[in-house]
Amino acid sequence: MSTRLVARVAEVVTLDRLRVDAAAGSGAVALLTGEAGIGKTAVVEEAVARAYAAGATVLTGRADPDEGAPAFWPWLRLLDCDLPGLSPALLTTGDTGESPAAARFRAMQATVRALRAAAAGADGGLVLVLEDLHWADPGSLTLLATLSRDLADAPLLVVATARALDTDLPGAEILALRPWDQATVATYLAQQADGPVHASWPPVVHRLGGGNPLYTRELARLLAASGGLRRPAAALDLPDGLLRLVGRRIAGLGTACRDLLGLASALGTDVDVVLLTRIADGPVEPLLAEAIAAGVLVEDPWAPARLRFAHELVREARYAQLSRTERIAAHERIAAALAGSAARADETARHRVRAAVDERSRHLAREACTVAAREATRRLDHHAAATWLGQAVDLFPADPWLRLARAEAACRDGRLGLAVADCTTVLELAEAERRTDLAAAAALVVRGYGGQAAAAVLRLCERALALDADTRPAPAGPSTDTGPDRGDAAVARAELLAHYAILLVEAGQHGRAGPISREAMALAERIGDPQAMAAAVHARHEVLDLAADTEEILDLARRSCELAAAGGRVEAELWGRLWRLDASLTVGDLPGYDAATAALAGLAERLGWPVVRWHLLRARAARLLIGGRIEAAGETAAEAFAQAEIFDNQPVRELYAAFRACLAVFTGDVPEWPGGLTAALARFGSEPIAVAQIGRLAMLSGDRSVGAQCARGLRAMLPGLPPDSRRAFVVLSAGEIGVWLDDRDLAADAYAGAQPWAGRYLNTMTACHGAVARPLGTIAAALGDRDAADRHHLAAIEMEDRIGAAPFAAQARLAYAQTLRDLDARRSRALAEEALTTARRLGLAAIAGAAAALTRDDLTAREREIVKIAAEGLPNRVIAERLHISERTVETHVRNALAKLGLVNRTQLAARLSAGNQYQH
Repeated sequence: MSTRLVARVAEVVTLDRLRVDAAAGSGAVALLTGEAGIGKTAVVEEAVARAYAAGATVLTGRADPDEGAPAFWPWLRLLDCDLPGLSPALLTTGDTGESPAAARFRAMQATVRALRAAAAGADGGLVLVLEDLHWADPGSLTLLATLSRDLADAPLLVVATARALDTDLPGAEILALRPWDQATVATYLAQQADGPVHASWPPVVHRLGGGNPLYTRELARLLAASGGLRRPAAALDLPDGLLRLVGRRIAGLGTACRDLLGLASALGTDVDVVLLTRIADGPVEPLLAEAIAAGVLVEDPWAPARLRFAHELVREARYAQLSRTERIAAHERIAAALAGSAARADETARHRVRAAVDERSRHLAREACTVAAREATRRLDHHAAATWLGQAVDLFPADPWLRLARAEAACRDGRLGLAVADCTTVLELAEAERRTDLAAAAALVVRGYGGQAAAAVLRLCERALALDADTRPAPAGPSTDTGPDRGDAAVARAELLAHYAILLVEAGQHGRAGPISREAMALAERIGDPQAMAAAVHARHEVLDLAADTEEILDLARRSCELAAAGGRVEAELWGRLWRLDASLTVGDLPGYDAATAALAGLAERLGWPVVRWHLLRARAARLLIGGRIEAAGETAAEAFAQAEIFDNQPVRELYAAFRACLAVFTGDVPEWPGGLTAALARFGSEPIAVAQIGRLAMLSGDRSVGAQCARGLRAMLPGLPPDSRRAFVVLSAGEIGVWLDDRDLAADAYAGAQPWAGRYLNTMTACHGAVARPLGTIAAALGDRDAADRHHLAAIEMEDRIGAAPFAAQARLAYAQTLRDLDARRSRALAEEALTTARRLGLAAIAGAAAALTRDDLTAREREIVKIAAEGLPNRVIAERLHISERTVETHVRNALAKLGLVNRTQLAARLSAGNQYQH
């Protein structure tokens, strides 16, 4: 084993084992992690050498640290080989007519199949080596994760290295490399010195190198070359930092070789020999051979057209030695050579930016950055698009359209703070220059979000509308123009009014929102523009009550999607899909909901926006809950929450808490509010939806003190609730809290307000609470209206059974059973047993516990004994003789037991026990 692998024997043995298992048909993934210079590559090279010796086929690829690297770069390099069926073309999506996301998915699946086929045809198995994945693009990591899930029966081993990696690789074996200890450093120094080392050196070298193998190796090279390791340790004339230390190795090369390495260092860690040959002055092969012999460059025998620096620090050392003029010239030459290549737009932009020093080069850099941003958007990489547009903004900070383009990309990427900041800067410029077009554009970028972003954009809308009003010329007299408004200005004003109305609803100002939304709709209808109409339709939706206006909302959903197809903003389709989802749940149309979910999945594939993916996961979580897959619903909701954590200042945590609270009804696992419910109420006590949610959590956790505070707040809020999609939840929550606290006035007010929604379901993507009739039945029972309670409860059971919502059907039966417990014990117990059966089947712990409590008969030990014998059909006399008690005592016990069990005669008792009643045992 190589002397470079001091203290790495265990890792090499593990890789050997995994390779042997893979060759036998049990594929695997190994991930080596650790800081730069820790020895990951050395371990891999040893493992690869042993793989070659064993007859395996090895393919390698490496990620590039520079932002110009295209998507799937390490895989493209790995696939550039002579194995049948493998080619970089596998990951080229091309113009297939598919959405970019669908094309990328298809390409990745094809690549996985091709790799499996190549592995099956390779004698000794196939080993894939992917290095430096901490620099890899998301697509490369996704492909690796996809392959990881499909390796169990393939003769394929994947060995990856990364300083750190957040991506989950199913089943991967993680080999974390640690720094060397002092004893290991001593062993390594002895190997390098080819003889004894003075005992004073190991602690010195360990302290200077920190146990990092690369640092230690470079120090050992210097000391071994001078013979100093055999003498006592003395002060070292060390370079200032590792870059200069590594630079000493480069200093020993010829001038021409150093010059070529300077040009290569501007290319990146990996050196494209063909490109380097095009931009170099004179022949390069002799100079490359010199660098390889010195260990500065490393070749890959499977890819002779590519070289790499021995370590990234080696490249950085040479790059740091370049003068400013040399660096600029190198990047200018590289950019010129790459110009016109759409496949390398990112790389071109990187070099153009680093060469931007005058007016001409700055404009070239701007153009390259915008091209790179367009390519990134085409790949659905909105983060990269925003980054490249940010580079252009840095070059031209006064260009408002560049800032708006970056804001758009940042918004799609979920970086709302950056988007709002850019829009604010542009609006300030618009106000200074009296530019209504700029002001409207700035106010319309960030849409579809709440929280602090919505509050900031509300202010932008107000300023844009104020500027529009201030610059709009006053009419000279009565207008006789009855024709439609014309021009972009009218479209922008209609969109602004609509957006403003939406934001007013978000801010709780429904009274102001209604008239403004109507004004937006009237203007949009006069214009006849799809974009303006889509915005007005959205504004109209925001002032509607989901439970009361469901049919109109479904119609608006249809119109919004149609307007998006006719030329409106793409967000209009997203809005329409989301409205249909919530409306379908409200009316219990699960086939329609499933169709809308599938359409939303297609939209997520087309757009690649994190916010669409978040909504899709929320939709799936709600459907899983209704279908009775409680654990899967919780996992999907958690995945949605993780997806949404990238959004700046959005109420995603509150939405996630609401979903977990509705799960708690079934699981009994009540979520804790950070800081406690009292603190939450102090913070959100003015928001009806928050008070209702906190009250529900208090009810679930038994906190009557907080519940009472919520009840007082809700009592004051009910009369003034706006007619929006949250009203039904707030009203019904108030009613249930009132029943829990025996607050008849609150319960009665809520009951009266909720009557119009009796035929609806209180289900949305945010949280599902089942048929409205269930809480209405509970409230009616508490108010003493037995007929209404029966009617509502029976309706709730029928509604849940009809749509197949098994968990909510069990909940409805349990609720009905609870109201009947003291009135009709037999019927109560029968309903509870039905609920218990469903709850046990679905794993609904909380429902099962409450239902089981209702099915208990509370018999005494003697009664249990007697009813078991009585169920056998024996007369009282025989029972009395067997138990040595009187017949009258037997008769009394049987009568009491039948009453407790809600049964009429011994025949029913026998049937109960034969069906598996607990008293058989």
